[in-house]
Amino acid sequence: MKTDKQHPGEKSSFVKLLCTTNLDHKPMTGSVADVADAVRRGADLRRFSTYNMRGTGLVEETMTLQTTWVFDDHHVGGLQTLRHPLDAGLGIRMQPSMALWIFGVATPQRSTFVPLNGQPMAHATGKWVNVDNEPYGAEAGEFTPKRYQWWARSDWKQICAHDQNGNPSQGSWEDIRKAVNDGGILKVGIKNLWSHLTPAGEQAPEHEVFIECTTDFSHVDEKFVGVLTQPTFLLQPRVPLKFSGENFALGWLVVRSDGKVQRHTLNPTNMQWEQTWHRYAVRWFTK
Repeated sequence: MKTDKQHPGEKSSFVKLLCTTNLDHKPMTGSVADVADAVRRGADLRRFSTYNMRGTGLVEETMTLQTTWVFDDHHVGGLQTLRHPLDAGLGIRMQPSMALWIFGVATPQRSTFVPLNGQPMAHATGKWVNVDNEPYGAEAGEFTPKRYQWWARSDWKQICAHDQNGNPSQGSWEDIRKAVNDGGILKVGIKNLWSHLTPAGEQAPEHEVFIECTTDFSHVDEKFVGVLTQPTFLLQPRVPLKFSGENFALGWLVVRSDGKVQRHTLNPTNMQWEQTWHRYAVRWFTK
């Protein structure tokens, strides 16, 4: 398997700065389209920002976005799905909770906080969770970012693509199995994953969502591969992307090479778990 050999402190040739934006999310260098192209090819995204914090001064924050998404060349970004709220690395003070963040390259960030201790969030906007669609603005103040950088790591290779019924247009389940048996990591790109959260009578915009897989199962006799993704969250697809009240769900996906996808998600309105199956077109990547 091909590896990226590098010395300590040396930046990988796969890692590139694709776009820098100002506090109004306007590109200063690079372009949003460059990020969209990288995400479509399976790239991982990292986001760098700077802001002032009372008592410590300038802070530089870099984060990995576990889920990436793209609508078109102007609307692309990622979700942070594994974060506990904390004070800029100084410690955790908020109640046990998941901080779910939406980050768009050209749009303000949005967040929601979901409790992990069985108690409603402080300042909950519903019965349980606190949804915050108010972005940090351009006014001076604590935590107001001054600039953003969008970095992509593009060492993923597409090895299989199939429609919602599992009919391949590239590769096969055996190519996925071989990649795993050779020590590769998998990522899936799921077409229109969030469309089921679109209200009746509205048209969902076309989109694709990319999530790395954690555990892989090759069913040799039945001839398909099934994987468990990293934790993610699903939300109503809209441009620009933001939370539509409590119309979102967090959890895991089981994705199969025959087009079947199971959604195992937590409903934030009642904190109950739900399981549903659906079919999707999927692209498979490895590195």
